[in-house]
Parts: sequence; C-alpha cells; structure tokens
Amino acid sequence: MKNLYRLFTASTVFALLLFNSCEPVDVIVEDLTPKLTSGSWTFSSLDGGDNTTTNFYTFLYTDDVITFNSDGTCTNNQLAESGSGTWSMDANQTTLTLNITFPSGDTRNETWSISSITDTQLVYSFEISPNTLDMTYVH
Repeated sequence: MKNLYRLFTASTVFALLLFNSCEPVDVIVEDLTPKLTSGSWTFSSLDGGDNTTTNFYTFLYTDDVITFNSDGTCTNNQLAESGSGTWSMDANQTTLTLNITFPSGDTRNETWSISSITDTQLVYSFEISPNTLDMTYVH
C-alpha cells in the first residue's frame, strides 16, 4: 500500500509539472518597419573579421547611403552610382532581403541578419563568402 501511495504521489506531481509548464506564451514581435523607413541610412562602420577584409569593405562602403520606403522599394547610392530595387522583412523581423539594380548592371542582392534597429542605428550582418561582415549604418 505504501508503494502504491508513493506511485500515486509521484504521478500527480509529475502531471502537475507537465501541465503547468505547457501554458502558451504569446511572443510579441516589434514591427521594425517604421524605424527602418524613417529616413536615409548612411554607412558608419563594419567589422570583417580581419584588418584586410575590414579595410577593403570599409573603402567600398564609405559614403554608402540606402533609403527604405514603406512600400517595399528602396534606393542605394553606392560608389557614385544610384540604384533602386526592393526590400522585404520576414515575419520575425530578423531577416531582411535586399534586391537593388544599378544603371551599370551591377546588383546588390543580399540577405541581412538584423542585429538591431533603433531610431538612429541599423546593425546587421551578411555573408560575402568566405567572410561575414558586421555592418553599422546611422541616420
């Protein structure tokens, strides 16, 4: 009888813990679109993992300006050339896809992993194989 009581008690405790831990949790994802589309973003800095990569890409992105519009279009002034294209953000607000075409025929097709977007700073990373660039843009 003692063993049956212990088994009943253990089963009851286990069941209570199991059902109590399964409560649904609503995850609220902040809509970052208003911050992203609040004006033009100007390149500030990057980390390419080593000095050679960082210096090379810093040279390429210096004076880079990108503007995201609320209708999903964007413009990019890069290396004295102005391009236009589209952008989209995933539902979790963690991945931004960018497709820009320049008059010279060059394209900027990138997938960014968003680290943070504030009112004044956009921080993301993306891969240019074999490197990952950690980029910062500011208003």
